Amino acid sequence: MDRFDVADKRWRIVKDWIIRQIDSGEWPAQTKLPSIRTLARLFTTSITTVQRALVDLEANAYVLSVPRVGYFVSAAGRASMESAFDFSTVTVNVNHAVVAMLSQATSSTGLSLSSAVLHGDLTPYVLLNKCTATLASKANLSIAELIPPPGHAALRRRIAGLMLSRGVVCSPDEVLVTSGDTVALELALESIAPPGATVAIETPTYYGILQTIERLGMRALPIRTHAESGIDMEHLEEALKQKKVDVIFLNPTLQNPRGFIMPDHARARLALLASEAAVPIIEDDIFFDLVPEAERPRALKSHDHTGQTIYCSSFSKTVAPGYRVGWCVAGKYRDAILAQMFSRNLAVSSLAQSTLNEFIGRGYMDEHCARLREQLATTSDLMRTLVDSSFPPGTLYVPPRGGFIHWLELPMSTDMAKL
Repeated sequence: MDRFDVADKRWRIVKDWIIRQIDSGEWPAQTKLPSIRTLARLFTTSITTVQRALVDLEANAYVLSVPRVGYFVSAAGRASMESAFDFSTVTVNVNHAVVAMLSQATSSTGLSLSSAVLHGDLTPYVLLNKCTATLASKANLSIAELIPPPGHAALRRRIAGLMLSRGVVCSPDEVLVTSGDTVALELALESIAPPGATVAIETPTYYGILQTIERLGMRALPIRTHAESGIDMEHLEEALKQKKVDVIFLNPTLQNPRGFIMPDHARARLALLASEAAVPIIEDDIFFDLVPEAERPRALKSHDHTGQTIYCSSFSKTVAPGYRVGWCVAGKYRDAILAQMFSRNLAVSSLAQSTLNEFIGRGYMDEHCARLREQLATTSDLMRTLVDSSFPPGTLYVPPRGGFIHWLELPMSTDMAKL
């Protein structure tokens, strides 16, 4: 009897996890795998179980062993997978336990780790209050009057100025002010694709876009995504060639949840591919101002020469979460989105728009964001130390390139319900 032929089939869990790491691009060809002992600790299982998984993986050309050195991802195995991309779409069903957890976040007396919301201590409320007081003192300005779409004219001019730092040249008329980033994403998706359309997404991706895809009756096409460079361009290119995609959704800068920054060369390539395939892109760039200045990329929108990239962002992650003020630069889809805003009566708070216009005009935006980046860099260093010192062995953690979203993978034995 084979010495690995045991009733316990936990080795399949180990095997499947390793395949996912390879398949997603987390472990490129020639990457050295963690040691057998490390894998055994990660899965809280025996060395024999891990060995069984590795033997099977080697037999199927996923990995190769080097005596007295360890196991490595096989170049042959990776090459064979490149020719067998998965183009299966899925019907999105958001786990309502997640929704319940998010709804309880504000009622908790402790520190909430369930939602990507800027903590009150990091919000520039003193500066915002100064701006609001100034507005209130101007007798000739009614901050209570309705400002219909496309939004506050002066604020749209300010936003067009902000877009220049992201490599995008646009006029104020191209800017549509929305009730936050998620509303901008929803308007974009609903305006350019019908129910049943296929949306290519990063894996994993922001749960909010999954909820939107579900609500609109669309389907998702998960694309392999690398932990440090973003979406797998070969996988996406092949999907475009085979006409499997109707819309591409990306969060390429400090991606939620992994925190990577998609390289500029990949952005340029994607914009060209999408243009050739006539497939629109929705770019969620809500975390741009949290990127360290030395690492700032150009927005994907800056590589768009056909107007088919819809750029969405917001002040919620940097200045004022409660104001719910976002915007989109929609290219050739501007009129369709604007019509949606009017049909749904989606006006944005006049006071919030006026305050943000004053905030940017006084130069507070740059000053605050520079200080915020420093504070978040300090907390990120602390997070790295805490993971090393206090989390269980086998925890996988790749620190983000900036911002405040941290993605951890806990050992397979962790009971997430209890946690």
